[in-house]
Amino acid sequence: MDVHAVIKFRKAMKIWLFGGVRPRIKVHLRALVHAREAGNVAFAKFIEARMQRKYGIFISHKAHFPLSLDLKHPTGVVVGEGVRLGERVAIYQHVTLGGARTGDWQRGRYPTIGDDTVIFAGAVIVGDITIGKNCIIGANSVVIRDVPDGSTAVGAPARVVDRQVPNPLDRRTENE
Repeated sequence: MDVHAVIKFRKAMKIWLFGGVRPRIKVHLRALVHAREAGNVAFAKFIEARMQRKYGIFISHKAHFPLSLDLKHPTGVVVGEGVRLGERVAIYQHVTLGGARTGDWQRGRYPTIGDDTVIFAGAVIVGDITIGKNCIIGANSVVIRDVPDGSTAVGAPARVVDRQVPNPLDRRTENE
């Protein structure tokens, strides 16, 4: 018997039994990625349906996401089949990422999210949109236009706000 396999199994069971919802969803996401990469579409669809039924999230087996995807409050999240997520993307509850119209999957009209992006609760990102690297999408924002790197998008429809923090050394005192 392989000792390493037993250790991995025990760690997985510990996470499964005592880890809460987020680690369990991570296990499901790992299984989904593994099944997709192995070409096992039936098992990928099974995992997709199980996550939808058990946790109330829908992540298509055709969506491209890394294992560093972080679902902060995993409930009500919808990720369509053509969505591409970058590394270390954080998604909060009730976020929708998908196509704007029926049949967009045939035309490739799904959002692309850059690395290190945070999408807060209730945000909707639909259509052929590119969200840059290191962006923040505000709560309940409806993004219908591209967001450049290092920006914040807020509102419905979302408007882009630059996130440049002023240098504290550039401040002038009132006495000068």
